[in-house]
Amino acid sequence: MAEVAVSPRMRRMQWIAIALATGAIALNYIDRSTLAIGNLPIRQEFGLNATAIGALQSFWSITYAICQVPIGFALDRLGPRYLIGFALVLWSAAQAAGGLAATYTQLMWARIALGATESPAFPGAVRITSDWFHVKDRGKPTGFYNSGGSIGPAIAPPLLTFLMLSFGWRVMFIAMGAAGLLAAVAWFKLYRDPAKTELEPRDEAYLRANREAEAPVELRNWGRLFRFRPMWGLMLAAFCGGYAVWMYQTWLPAYLEMQQHISIAKTGFLAMIPLCFSVLGALAGGWFTDRLARSDMDLIASRRLPSILGLLLSGLCTIVATQAGNATEAVICISAAMFFLSAGIAGKWTLITAVAPQSYCTSVASIQNFGGYLGGTASPLITGMVVDMTGSFVAALAIGAGMTILGAMILQLGVRSPIASEELDRTGTPRAASAAAGS
Repeated sequence: MAEVAVSPRMRRMQWIAIALATGAIALNYIDRSTLAIGNLPIRQEFGLNATAIGALQSFWSITYAICQVPIGFALDRLGPRYLIGFALVLWSAAQAAGGLAATYTQLMWARIALGATESPAFPGAVRITSDWFHVKDRGKPTGFYNSGGSIGPAIAPPLLTFLMLSFGWRVMFIAMGAAGLLAAVAWFKLYRDPAKTELEPRDEAYLRANREAEAPVELRNWGRLFRFRPMWGLMLAAFCGGYAVWMYQTWLPAYLEMQQHISIAKTGFLAMIPLCFSVLGALAGGWFTDRLARSDMDLIASRRLPSILGLLLSGLCTIVATQAGNATEAVICISAAMFFLSAGIAGKWTLITAVAPQSYCTSVASIQNFGGYLGGTASPLITGMVVDMTGSFVAALAIGAGMTILGAMILQLGVRSPIASEELDRTGTPRAASAAAGS
C-alpha cells in the first residue's frame, strides 16, 4: 500500500508519534552518554581504572537487557503511551541520582536503575511504528526513530562536554535528569494511540490490515517465540551489532583522547562527527529498505539485505580504522563505520516487522534488543580490559569489526522465513520452526 493513501491529518499524527519516539530515544542516549563524557573526571574522583569504568556501563547494559524481555510483553499488552511516559519520569530521576552519588557503589546502583527504566524506549518505538504504519511503509519511520540513537550521542559530546567543563560532571548528570522530566510532560500531552483516535475512513482502511492481524498476546504463546530459528537469528545478530555500537558509544571520546591525543575540549566536537554520520546512516538504511520492499523482492529479503550490507561494510571500515595514523584518518574511518553500522541496524529493526506477526512485533523487538544489550554488556568491559592490557585500542577495534561481520553472516543464514501467528497458537512444535531449520 502506498504512503500517499492517508489523509494529511493522519500523516501529521503519524510523524508526531515518530518524532516523539525519536526524541525519547535521543534523550535516552544522551543520558547514557553522560558516563562516556565524564569518563576521565569520574575515574579521577573515584580512583578507577578503565576496567572499572567499563564495568559501570556493563552494569547498566545487563540490567537494560534483562528488562527487555518482560517490557516487550507489557508493551504488546498495554501499549506505549503510559509505559513510555512513566518510564521517562523514572529514568530521569535515576539519571539525576547519578550526579548525587558519593561512592562508586552508589553510582553503580544509579546506572542499574537507569538501565531498568530506559528499557521501554526502543521496543515502544517499534510498537508505535507498527500501530501507525502499514507494513510496507515502515522502513522510513524505522530509520527515523533509529536515528534518535545517533542524534542523542551526536548532540551529547558538545552539550555534555560544555556542561561538564562549566559546572562539573555532577551538574551534567542532574541537568539531564531535569530535561527528561520536561520531555515526559510533552509526551503525555502530545502522544495518541491510533486505536483510540477518530480517523477518516481512508485512514481506517490504511490501518485495517494492522488491526485485523492483532490478537491478544498470551504469555504461553509469547514463550513459543524462542522455538523459531528466525527469533534466534535476530537475537544473535543483535548481540553482534550491539557489541559494535557500544564499543563506539562508550569508548569513542576516550579513544580520541588516549589513542589520538586530542584534548577533552576538542574531543567533544570530533566525537560528534561520526555520530552525525550515524544519523545519516539510519535514515539511509530505512529509506533503502522501503525502496526494496516496494519492488518485486521478497519482503523479508528486502529488509535483510540492507542489514547484511551495512554490517559487512561497517566491519571493513573498522578494520581500516585500526591502522589510522592520526586523528583525521581515525575520524574518517570511524564515521564511515558508524554510517554503515546504523544503516544495517535500521534494516534489522524493519526486518522485525517483516518476520513477526503484528501482535508480536514489540515482543520480538524486545527479545532482539535483549540480545543487543548482552553484546552491549560485554563490549564496554571487554574493550576496557583489552585497553588496560595492551595500552591501545587497535585490538579492541579489531574485535568489534569481527563481531559485525559475524552478525551479517548470522542474518544471512538464520533469518529466512517469517514467524506465523497460527504456529504460535499451536500447542506442539511449530511447523515454521522445523521449516526454518531446513532452509
